[in-house]
Amino acid sequence: MQSTTLSSATSSRLYALLLRMRPLEGGHTLMPFSGDLVHAAFLNWVRTSAPDIAEWLHQGNKRRLVTCSSLQFPLPITRMREAEKNNTHLPLQPEKIYTVRITLLLDELFPLLYEALMGFDMSNQAARRQPFMQLGKQSLLLQEAVVTDEASQWCGTTSLQELVEEIQSLPSGHVHPLTLEFASLTTFNRSNQRNKIYGSHYAMLPLPIYIFPMLANRWCEFAPPEYAHIIQRDQIEQYILDDGMIIYDYALQSHRVTFTNHPQRGFVGTCTYHLYQSSDPVTPEAPLTVRQQILLLARFAFYSGIGYKTAMGMGQTRVLEGGKRA
Repeated sequence: MQSTTLSSATSSRLYALLLRMRPLEGGHTLMPFSGDLVHAAFLNWVRTSAPDIAEWLHQGNKRRLVTCSSLQFPLPITRMREAEKNNTHLPLQPEKIYTVRITLLLDELFPLLYEALMGFDMSNQAARRQPFMQLGKQSLLLQEAVVTDEASQWCGTTSLQELVEEIQSLPSGHVHPLTLEFASLTTFNRSNQRNKIYGSHYAMLPLPIYIFPMLANRWCEFAPPEYAHIIQRDQIEQYILDDGMIIYDYALQSHRVTFTNHPQRGFVGTCTYHLYQSSDPVTPEAPLTVRQQILLLARFAFYSGIGYKTAMGMGQTRVLEGGKRA
């Protein structure tokens, strides 16, 4: 693969891919939550197969240009949650397909990753027996890489312009409901910024003040200048503090997973918020109301994740509307 220079660390297009894989052989088990293993294995594959991407991921490590899910087993969600809570290791079977979700927040990474994946020629018999990813003792073979699949509702691609236009087309009204699904363990690493008396803690509830100022920061990190200014963190924080956004309903439960060297607590489930109409005017310099900004960030979270350790499988989030992703 030829060396490629990426022009800037800003993005106008977002990607969510599914990598479907099959174990090379049976007889091995894997911990039910493997986000840190998947992240390390994916980066290792990238270093070997696509050094350009590896270099940019290294340079952008603090900005989390990529998120990785834990390995997704073909099992009912209730069984997976129970296995995660108890850290019950699960067998991998060669006849079944397992999935990893990858999101890219820098659009110039996609053609490089696509080229590397296509170079992994799955039509070649030798390549089909070549391990694509190593998780613990288990080698996984790549079956396919998927960008669009309506059945899964966890992959796709969009541009920032498309997201903005979608939000601007939503009907207005006094109250707008917003339901978020927290599909994998989610939490927020919190500390009191005014003093350090009590130390930090992991928040166990999806309070709006935990979610949207953080998403505003991420948007401004990745959006090019023509889009960065439409998100105003201070305005969002004040709107939330004034109770412009409240929790209306929820189906949440505390949850825990085990990384390779430590346990982690958090929550999973769904939460519905009500966003009340604000009086802030729309101008060419500020084309979105504060409520529209929050709805935009909620859709951005599908690609960026929410909260702590999103690069390692936590904080996988999507907007639900009528039981389907909006």
